[in-house]
Amino acid sequence: MARLGARLLAVLGGVYALVVSVVYTLAVTRRLPTEELAVLTVFNAGYAIALSVLGYVTTWYPRVLAKEPERLSELAGAGLLTSLLAWTSLLVYMATYGKLDVAVLAIGLVLLVLSAWPAGAYLSVHRQRALAVLGYVSQTVKLAGAFAVRLNPTVATVLLINVAMSLPTALAKLTKPKMSGVLSALRELIRGAPYQTLSILSALVGGLGTYAVFMAGGDLLLSYSFILFQIAKSVYPALAIVPLMYGSLLTESNKLRRALLDGAVLLYLYLVAAAIMAKSPEWYIAVLRPSELGSAQLTEAVWLNGVAVLASGILLHVDTTLRGHEEKVIFTLRDKPAKALMFDIAIAPLAITLIYLLAKTYGAPGMVVAYVISTSLATAYRLRLLGRRYLPLLTKLYLPAAAALVLIYAAPLPLLPYVKGSAVETILTYLPNAATLAATSLGFFATLSQPTRETLFMLVRRLRGG
Repeated sequence: MARLGARLLAVLGGVYALVVSVVYTLAVTRRLPTEELAVLTVFNAGYAIALSVLGYVTTWYPRVLAKEPERLSELAGAGLLTSLLAWTSLLVYMATYGKLDVAVLAIGLVLLVLSAWPAGAYLSVHRQRALAVLGYVSQTVKLAGAFAVRLNPTVATVLLINVAMSLPTALAKLTKPKMSGVLSALRELIRGAPYQTLSILSALVGGLGTYAVFMAGGDLLLSYSFILFQIAKSVYPALAIVPLMYGSLLTESNKLRRALLDGAVLLYLYLVAAAIMAKSPEWYIAVLRPSELGSAQLTEAVWLNGVAVLASGILLHVDTTLRGHEEKVIFTLRDKPAKALMFDIAIAPLAITLIYLLAKTYGAPGMVVAYVISTSLATAYRLRLLGRRYLPLLTKLYLPAAAALVLIYAAPLPLLPYVKGSAVETILTYLPNAATLAATSLGFFATLSQPTRETLFMLVRRLRGG
């Protein structure tokens, strides 16, 4: 029951985070001068590289702490040392663009130290409810930060808000970094470097798909790709489940049951987003890009994107299950999670070629279909790696979720007519339809999926105080 409480808090926190993100993004993009936005763009790109460096150590935090929580101080020391190395990469990147700023670099170092602090990993495994509650605190800080940006629109303000957002989680589990065991810890963690390198390489190779889109359709198709990417952010509430699911898989003995119950929540939230795309693709376009409401190509792509979004949710779930299923603390190239990444890299040329050919022939809808095909291949291979023991994931979760989406596409639902207006008016007038689609999705999914029914009954009992 406690687990369910943490997950309910996390999902509601994800909804809150989505709303806050919209408010904050508007404040930043509308208030920062062009030169400040340029510096922020360069910083974000350099910071992403620095985080990938940190990943060689932080990736293993939850796995180490799941088995040996007493090593928190040792990991803090290792993270502190690694953050200095990561900061060097940020410094070099910003210098390359001629955007060196002492204040920005100093705040960047603080952010990297906080990112390398193992408190969040500890909470995700051992104090999940606390982690969910702290998410609300961080998002409230971000909401207040939107007003701070309006008063002082600078990069330093934006980054200081990020620091303030990271502090609640870091302060929740303080410890004195143990520097005496740093080298020993780093030697242990660096054994996973080949796996982490594969992870980075897989992301980079996958990014070549953007180039294939550009070659197939130029700036127009790229802009449609960006809109579809922004639409995918509607699944943010579902992403709040993932760290809790992963933390539980590392500690619980019945991993299949945990994967089924958490998967029911995760895929339902993905299914709601997919249902809105399936029944009212114009709604998303009206909110994000009203000037493209007359584009039949984009409307069809958003309509098809419901399938792509659900496919990405299934892939996320099976990948998390695969990593949580592995008993070894540090992955080597011989372990199943590494084999999954090797498969992704191996099929990348096929996926990229498919994107180009289908996008070139069918435009944005073809681009979406290509993504569905490559995602399905990656999912199928991970299921094969998990073996027959995890076959219920396919029969009790994935196939029912897919069948529910097919029914949503086919069912004549009583939706209110679309009302054109401002972004806020469009969102508010569509809420009754969103509620109808959420209820319909739950009805179909619960009917077809036993783990979804079980999770729903647990939630009802909890709300009743049982």
